[in-house]
Amino acid sequence: MGITEARGIITREVKYGDTSRILTVLTQELGKISVLAGGVRTNKSGLLAATQLFSYVSLQLFQGRSKSLYKINSGEILEAFSPIRESLERMAYAAYFCDIANYVVQEEAPEPEQLSLLLNSLFMLSQDKAPYEQIKAVFTFRTLAIAGLLPELSICGICGRKEEISYLDLRSGCALCSACGEKKQSGAVHTGEAVLQAAAYISLAEPKRIFSFQLPEHTLLYLSELGDCCIEHWLEHKFQTLDYLKQIKALEG
Repeated sequence: MGITEARGIITREVKYGDTSRILTVLTQELGKISVLAGGVRTNKSGLLAATQLFSYVSLQLFQGRSKSLYKINSGEILEAFSPIRESLERMAYAAYFCDIANYVVQEEAPEPEQLSLLLNSLFMLSQDKAPYEQIKAVFTFRTLAIAGLLPELSICGICGRKEEISYLDLRSGCALCSACGEKKQSGAVHTGEAVLQAAAYISLAEPKRIFSFQLPEHTLLYLSELGDCCIEHWLEHKFQTLDYLKQIKALEG
């Protein structure tokens, strides 16, 4: 394939040999790709700065033959998100976001909306622009919306009512009004109206306005935890990075 250029976020790194790393990069042009960064674990490497985890970078890549690993010829940092790597808690949130993104984005299948969401979430996290639980809630619910897995949250999936929507049925994948939710025997979670209204807002808001909502701290925490449950249930995958995040939060107090 020769030389190609791509912009993307480094979402995972694995040591390879004594001095190299294999990176997972979510790119605008190529989707999710694996990249061999040769010799970058040495202080003499000119690519050390441009291959840091969670960074948004511009890379010049070489691929010798189809299906082989990309190799980095050169790289430039577009946004380092350095504050993330200065805090265990921020790193734990970022790792969880990247883990989810790596799972939903397929190999070499560009997902520009998901990449933009991850980029904005890492920016908000690095700059402390919003409570971390709010950033997490936005990332999880919007990811499900992008993937087409989030149900319509402003109407009852049984009777069609648009008032008092306060239950979420994870099994059948629909929101419920209070009357239908109370009749459900299992699978329906009573969330309250404010939580589902916030989740609906996240799913539909313009990207520049997606973090522009406010909730009481306890409601925001519940929204965030509900997002984790929905991610695990509808993606049918348990993310170990969420367990790690919970451990770090417990240590941070």
